[in-house]
Amino acid sequence: MFSVNWVYGMWANEFRERLIGGFFDKAISFDKDTLFLQFVDNQQNPFTLECKFIEGHLLLFISDKTFDASDGKKGIFQFKEIENQSIQRVSNDVNDRWICFTLGSRLELWLKGFGKFGNVLLRAVDSGEILSIFRLSLKNDWDFNFPVHPIPTEEPINSGIPLNKEDFLALGFVLCPTSIHDIISVQQSFLRDYFFLKNKNLLKDQLERKIKHLKKILTESNRRLQDIELRRSNKEIGDLILAHAHSLKPGLSKALVTDYYTDQRIWIKLNPELNASDNAKKYYGKAKNEVIERKKLIEQLTNTEINLKDAEEKLSGVLLAEDFKGLKSYQKGIAPPVTQADTLPYKLHEFQGYQIWVGKNNKSNDQMLRMSQKNDMWLHAKDVAGSHVIIRKKGASFPQAVIDFAAKLAAQNSKAKTQNVVPVIAVLRKFVSKPKQAAPGEVSLQKEDIVDAFIG
Repeated sequence: MFSVNWVYGMWANEFRERLIGGFFDKAISFDKDTLFLQFVDNQQNPFTLECKFIEGHLLLFISDKTFDASDGKKGIFQFKEIENQSIQRVSNDVNDRWICFTLGSRLELWLKGFGKFGNVLLRAVDSGEILSIFRLSLKNDWDFNFPVHPIPTEEPINSGIPLNKEDFLALGFVLCPTSIHDIISVQQSFLRDYFFLKNKNLLKDQLERKIKHLKKILTESNRRLQDIELRRSNKEIGDLILAHAHSLKPGLSKALVTDYYTDQRIWIKLNPELNASDNAKKYYGKAKNEVIERKKLIEQLTNTEINLKDAEEKLSGVLLAEDFKGLKSYQKGIAPPVTQADTLPYKLHEFQGYQIWVGKNNKSNDQMLRMSQKNDMWLHAKDVAGSHVIIRKKGASFPQAVIDFAAKLAAQNSKAKTQNVVPVIAVLRKFVSKPKQAAPGEVSLQKEDIVDAFIG
């Protein structure tokens, strides 16, 4: 960047010419990366130096801004110890990247450009104590080992401008810089390119994350829709129960009936506490929910495909943009990525090829329960409020590592998340039911198996 010794040498010569015999007026900052140093030069004219930190590097500019006491409402005044102090000397080393202002109060203001991060520091000459620093996050600068001053001079010294043309071409100069204004002009051009690329990459990252998220929604919604399409219709099962109602006695947990749709004999699961009519109503209720869910999924797929196409077109435009004007229309049109809260009732995790659902709230816990299958695994932190967790069935059994991972998710999404070890209930979904008139998220369990989840 521009943190090179000969650039600092040119600035030091500028300061010697204009500021020795003048005085330091005030310093003010409006953010952590910009500091304004306001002087009155030796011709009694205001001279404002803008210190801008880009990725840790210190860049200097001459600013036409001036500040007074009223600006303290918006910014923070810095280095008050040297306000109205005369500038007696400006020091630098042609082989290093620092500039030191010596003031009449036996204090020194340092512009530090070497090292990984630049800074502005104030120290007492006699004691060597550092009184304040601008970038407070650089705690090591409180123990800064100051360079030894070269022989004092008030005359311009050789700034060390490289004779090799490639050295200054590398910084963006077309010709060898002859004045501080040449330096400022190239630095301003650099900043325009720097912030353009920064904004371009930010938009690119936002759009790529959005596209990835939308594709994930499409995959999951299509999979869910396919599950509904392939599953046996709950309405047809309800119809079969009513068709065989005369032979279905109360107390049966299942019944072997003739399937008039396929001309085959099939088993139908029944609630032994309900009669045939009420069992049929239960299946019709599930069928109604499936119709609603299917409709929502189709709408979601349509909207997601539209949003995905729009995001991909915007990404292509951002990648082709060559200036701020080319980015402007995309900056307005890009919103933060939509969250799963707008689409699915659960947060989706994957572990060892298994899909794991984590409910978002009580209502989504109930919805997730309806969407799950009887041989899925259901988990919940024992005796505390928390999210329902579902492991989707895959294969003959659930690996212990998958159960442990899901149990940890259940613990982390519960009121017991601050504990090191949390007991978690883990049973097949078929042993979990939703009582009538139960509160959202409340369920009834026919059995309990406990797994210890280790959070710490």
